[in-house]
Amino acid sequence: MKFDKKVWKYLVKCGRMKSIKLNVTPVTFRSGSLKYAFNFEEFGNGTEFCTVKAEGFKTACASVSFMLPLSDKASGYALVPNILTRSSEKYPTLTLLERQLATLYGAEIATDVSKIGEHQVLKVAIASVDDRFALHNEKIVSECCRVLFELVFNPKLTDGKFDAEEVESEKRLLAEQLSAEMSDKRVYAKNRCEEIMCEEELYGINRLGTVEDINAITAETLSENYKTLLKEARVLVSVSANGNIEIDSIKKMFTEYVSRIERNISLSDTLYVEKAEDVTYVKETAPVKQGKLVMGFRMGMKNRDDNYAARRIMTDVFGGNPNSKLFKVVREEMSLCYYCSARMVRAKGIMLVQSGIESFNEEKAKEAILNQLEEIKKGNFTEDDLDASKKALEDAFKSVSDSPEALDSWFTTQIGSGEYLYPEDYINAFKKVTKEEVIKAAEEVTLDTVFMLEGTEEDENQEVVE
Repeated sequence: MKFDKKVWKYLVKCGRMKSIKLNVTPVTFRSGSLKYAFNFEEFGNGTEFCTVKAEGFKTACASVSFMLPLSDKASGYALVPNILTRSSEKYPTLTLLERQLATLYGAEIATDVSKIGEHQVLKVAIASVDDRFALHNEKIVSECCRVLFELVFNPKLTDGKFDAEEVESEKRLLAEQLSAEMSDKRVYAKNRCEEIMCEEELYGINRLGTVEDINAITAETLSENYKTLLKEARVLVSVSANGNIEIDSIKKMFTEYVSRIERNISLSDTLYVEKAEDVTYVKETAPVKQGKLVMGFRMGMKNRDDNYAARRIMTDVFGGNPNSKLFKVVREEMSLCYYCSARMVRAKGIMLVQSGIESFNEEKAKEAILNQLEEIKKGNFTEDDLDASKKALEDAFKSVSDSPEALDSWFTTQIGSGEYLYPEDYINAFKKVTKEEVIKAAEEVTLDTVFMLEGTEEDENQEVVE
């Protein structure tokens, strides 16, 4: 069974942290057409536990997520999930860990580091076959959770520190991952636009930090970062499976591990900047053929829930699908871009327009993109355009139920939001959005930053679209 790490990419992003409610009685919700049930419980002091039972899945997954404010220690925290998956007190070597995973029908471990608003979210997850496929009625999901908790909460430490050689190995891998993202010019241009746009805001920090910060990590500093996570981060455990998983047993395991930790969680709010006062323009060059143009907009949002449905529909009409204005007009009719799309970052209240262009078309492309935004502000789009966007978003949100990993991702990315909602909740809100609401949402959009990565070389062997 292959565990696809791409499922950890979040669909809906959280922003503003809310106060923790203690001793909340567990409440079970049941979706309609998506055929799964969600149960959520707060254990207090920033620890949460949720389960998703879905019909028809042959696999299951469980995860532990840590959420804390972005800081100059981003690299040190980003390395923690990777070092945790190498060993533990019970499985002191990678060989022993892999042997245990093999006995669990080839269960697999994955990690992820994401940025949700101005918070860094670190995840360690395990995926396996569902209990009903066990040959001898083994409780595979429960045993996988036991392994997961062992790795996360009981790592192998010598004199209170991680193994120096293992730390160096993971540092090299993390630095290579960050370097690979910098080499992907499309990703690099997007990240640079965010950094410039949010230079004085925590959101401008890369979720992996910097290569220099990664190289400076030691076994001692990494161990301190891990201890800080346990003490200060918000923690969410999520279990997604098909059958009758032993929830009470898994909860008991979790509470036993967490009860050993002295908790004093660190909370903060994501800063939403409603309007751009002026436009920042930055140009860089790179030895590539295709230029990368990224335009960052402020959306007028006060928080993550501020008229979200209308703003999301507006973004989709503008540049979110093949029926959008950026695709049909700027790319297809005007042939100014190899690709051109808009993406809303709900967790920060911004919108990014990314395009691949010939560098000499920069001014034409910028003008055309802004003109299409003006067309939406003027109401120059049809009800069919609106319906196409609603349908596209409905299909995308319904795909959340395609796998246990996707369901796990959906609910764990709502950590810190103060509420957990079904995809159907958003779908129903999208259906109610009117044309007038979309126009109003567009009118509140202001251009903040333009980043241009200009190509300086011709390469006959280079693909047209990078």
